[in-house]
Amino acid sequence: MDAWGNFWAKGHSTTFGEYFKNGYTEGYVASWWANILKKKIAQHQDVLEVGCGNASLLPAMLDLRVKGSYTGLDAAPVNISDAVKKRYNANLSISLHGNTCVEDFNTEQTFDLIVSVYGLEYSDTSISLPLLKSLLNPNGKMHLLMHHSHSVITTMSEKALGEFDFDLMETGVDYLCVINDELDKEKGDLKALESSVAANRARGSVNEFISSVMNTEQSERNPILVDFSQALLGYFKQIRSSAEQRAAYICAIMEDFHASKERYRQMVSVARDEKQIDTFRSDLNGAGFMDVDILVLQKDGRPVAWYVSAA
Repeated sequence: MDAWGNFWAKGHSTTFGEYFKNGYTEGYVASWWANILKKKIAQHQDVLEVGCGNASLLPAMLDLRVKGSYTGLDAAPVNISDAVKKRYNANLSISLHGNTCVEDFNTEQTFDLIVSVYGLEYSDTSISLPLLKSLLNPNGKMHLLMHHSHSVITTMSEKALGEFDFDLMETGVDYLCVINDELDKEKGDLKALESSVAANRARGSVNEFISSVMNTEQSERNPILVDFSQALLGYFKQIRSSAEQRAAYICAIMEDFHASKERYRQMVSVARDEKQIDTFRSDLNGAGFMDVDILVLQKDGRPVAWYVSAA
């Protein structure tokens, strides 16, 4: 399963989906990135983003009128996001490399800045770190935000892993399949569908399912099942679509949620604690990086990332 390809295909600008529709142009990552860029904003900058998704750091560069080049690299299939398209300007040349692991990246270009936001840690760093060191200009610098094992993100991801009830979710999808099958029998005639006992019973079951999820105290709701309920309701927005489109929508529901769980699992698995980040420091030194500095980046008094910089 291509869990991240599934995610980026939906057009998201960052790992945080709908929360940052314009890429990292606001929030703590935006502040971190702007501080890095503004130190050399008047200079030509060749930037490589590792694990870029749909070019997450590019919108902020365009807003800041950075001059130079942007190269984005990701192991999943990725595309330029709408957030980038509406900001295009002539200051930056842009190159995006999807389906390309950093370990396999081959270029003759070197870079002034190599950056990654929750991306590099998914690679085999025994290969990626020496490669990135070879791509860094003599006066260049690498800046990384990496998953912290005690961060809010990791804590929420761990919690989410326990909120997927696939057996229950399959039941909800089965109700949609009944409705869809009945609609197919009626050749898409919604008026005729109203007379179907099976379809009406299944629609009632969908409503009961959603009520069971939503009719609880907000603090006690299962966020994954809330999102799943929205996906069930989304079918009824597709109900006038072709038979092929309706079937594709239903098939994608479970695929999307299995991919979502896999992304949470990966985020938790790559998060580093204090001992592991010390090992990473040694790995950086072993790859030839100097002036390694590692800090805990915080938001509202809680860790959100390890901030690693190296020359």
